[in-house]
Amino acid sequence: NLIDRFVMAELEKNSMPPTRDASEAELLRRVSFDLTGLPPSPDQIRDFQKDASEQHYQSIIDQMLASQSFGEKWGRHWLDLARYADSTGGGRSSVLSNAWRYRNYVIDAYNQDKPLDLFISEQISGDLMPWSSQEQRNNQLVATAYLAIGPKNLDLQDKELLRMNTVDEQIDTMGRSLLGMTISCARCHDHKFDPIPTEDYYALAGIFRSTRTLIRDNVSKLVEQELELPFGRKQNYQEYSNQVKQLGNSIKLLKKIKDASEDQKAELKALEQQLAKVKDTAPAPLPKAITVGVEKDAGDYAVCVRGNVHQLGAKVPRGFLKVTLDKNASSPAIPEGETGRLELAQWLTSSDNPLTPRVYVNRVWQHLFGRGIVRSVDNFGTTGDAPTHPELLDYLSYHFVQNNWSTKRLVRELVLSRTYRLSSSDTDANQSRDPDNALRSRMIPRTLPAEAIRDSILIASGQLRGGRITSMLPGAASSDSALRNAKLDYESIVSPRVRSVYIPIFREEGRNALLDNFDFANPSFTVGRRTPGVRPTQSLYLMNNAWIMDQAEFAAAKLLSKKDCSDGERLLHAYMATLSREPSQAEKLIAMNFLSKAENQHQQRKAWEGIYHALFSCVDFRYIH
Repeated sequence: NLIDRFVMAELEKNSMPPTRDASEAELLRRVSFDLTGLPPSPDQIRDFQKDASEQHYQSIIDQMLASQSFGEKWGRHWLDLARYADSTGGGRSSVLSNAWRYRNYVIDAYNQDKPLDLFISEQISGDLMPWSSQEQRNNQLVATAYLAIGPKNLDLQDKELLRMNTVDEQIDTMGRSLLGMTISCARCHDHKFDPIPTEDYYALAGIFRSTRTLIRDNVSKLVEQELELPFGRKQNYQEYSNQVKQLGNSIKLLKKIKDASEDQKAELKALEQQLAKVKDTAPAPLPKAITVGVEKDAGDYAVCVRGNVHQLGAKVPRGFLKVTLDKNASSPAIPEGETGRLELAQWLTSSDNPLTPRVYVNRVWQHLFGRGIVRSVDNFGTTGDAPTHPELLDYLSYHFVQNNWSTKRLVRELVLSRTYRLSSSDTDANQSRDPDNALRSRMIPRTLPAEAIRDSILIASGQLRGGRITSMLPGAASSDSALRNAKLDYESIVSPRVRSVYIPIFREEGRNALLDNFDFANPSFTVGRRTPGVRPTQSLYLMNNAWIMDQAEFAAAKLLSKKDCSDGERLLHAYMATLSREPSQAEKLIAMNFLSKAENQHQQRKAWEGIYHALFSCVDFRYIH
């Protein structure tokens, strides 16, 4: 594996041997969480311990890459970058009842291994791209929600300021997530550290200001568009709409008659009854998606002096960052009346722009190894960190593009390397020479992300319900009908037994307590690396939260339903299902002594609930080694 050659070259320069390989159980737990966000089953662990051959390991990897869980895990990484949420935040936080379509688009894109260049292009300019089917058109429209779902104060009455704040947020998201650059620093002045002048910022601002993201009413709202439907369903909806309109018009005319006859009154009553009957059989509302469009005044924009939208300087032609262009190259001319987003997408994914693949490959490395080759994953500028293995980053970026921008091929190559399979333990000599493990002599132990903690508990308790959620509210047939005339009660909609990626995420409102306690990404910002914290509140949450106790109760009931099992066999299963390992001899003695004190079935059930509660609360449950 060429990856190992690059890593070994640096280790040999420093006379540092790599540590031992991880055990079969450690490796399987690691790769299962990294690729699917879920723990391996006890049977999978036992099978791998019996046959840890290279062929078996590769087949496990391929199964995980082909599973629905891969997109649910890796799609969440992208949603962190896209600052995904189901509400706007701001003064009067509005529910984004169709944001879930973008969430599912991202999950599907990862499962389909959509090439990253196409994935990015659809999110920047999907509404402007050619299409050959209704499904493709719908997907491209949904993809552009990437530009729209950021935090906004829709109450803001200075509509020009709201417009430019939205533009700034879009530039910042694109810059950090795709280019690893803090471009927004140049809104008010030339960038203090990176070679990004204010003119370059407003060259990009002209592109996004030409993009219609908001309907700027008294209280603004996001642009939504009806999705294309199969002809039969669309025809049914049109027939229904026409029927309702005709009946409504007839009723209005009859109501205007001041001295209506008895026959006319009877006709009015019959029409009202007919209208009510028609509405009772109404087809589902036409699906809508959050999207963007083209502003009527699309064109170049002026520099806002010191960022003041009401003090304009000279106009700047729309274009891209000069620092990323060849010396003799220039941005293409963008005609008036067009946004320039198509050209922007082409530039972002061009072979002449090496930043996009380098930033993305570095993110993938970080998700698998705990730290990027460039540690500051959202900042490749002068204030960011230098790469620890620059040649390795070059190699991975080049081959990523050569392999058709395939995430799955990149992930597969990385997890098949020996570097990925190293243990997290290390020698004293290596610790003293490289305490930060910059040279990769061992694997870095990592905390489980919040979603994996919640999903693992649900799996152990037997409560996790699989499947794709096609609405904002898990379990609701239609987000529109579920939200109509209803006030959202957050606690009632986050309890379903679905994977955490499908839980609605609201800005500036109480979110799921488990997710917040365990460092869930702030949905108002681009988050390339969550900041893991170890705090007393986390342990207190696991020890005292009623939901955790309920899951321990479910897990115990599930375990005790297995007949003809000894306590020793049950204990082994409990450990394998939660920690992916067997209990140590000391742990086994403590647990068996605890269980022996149960004098009846009720006490036995409570004892097993206590064991599961302890396992959910222990440090090993929250870590990947």
